[in-house]
Amino acid sequence: TGKFLGSALNITNRYRANSSSLSKVSLAITNLKVIQNVPLPPPISAMLASDVPPICKFLPTYRLCSRNPFNREACEVILRESMDKSLQGVEYSSYFAPSLCQQICEDIKSRVKELKFDRYKIIVTVTIGERYMQGLKAISQFLWDPEKDSYASCIYDASPSLVAVGTIYA
Repeated sequence: TGKFLGSALNITNRYRANSSSLSKVSLAITNLKVIQNVPLPPPISAMLASDVPPICKFLPTYRLCSRNPFNREACEVILRESMDKSLQGVEYSSYFAPSLCQQICEDIKSRVKELKFDRYKIIVTVTIGERYMQGLKAISQFLWDPEKDSYASCIYDASPSLVAVGTIYA
């Protein structure tokens, strides 16, 4: 459209150079006549649905479901064994509790990864608290798919000085 508009301006400039007697109205009419020959795109309402190319929707090329789904019972056994082995005979100490939690989490995570649950992100948390005439509430909240995502949890309370809560999210 820029080519045709440029030619209309050139014609107008020639009229101005050759004839100073043309009025502004006649110049406007001349411009209108030249611009009327410019092909305009059809209005959107005139376009048919068949003229628009179809939108292709592709399915993912990777698997969405796991071949080896998360096994809650096996993970609860791992939690219980790891916490029993690591916390048996341990007295609570606020100085050693963070490193002990980290050590237990790493042990649990490595044992769960040996089960080869594919298509899962494994998250392990362990909380150790002192048992001294108080309660303990452990609450977690996530946005997940209830058909595919799951968790396993274990409470260790066999020690007179501490209580521990371990959870695996998958």
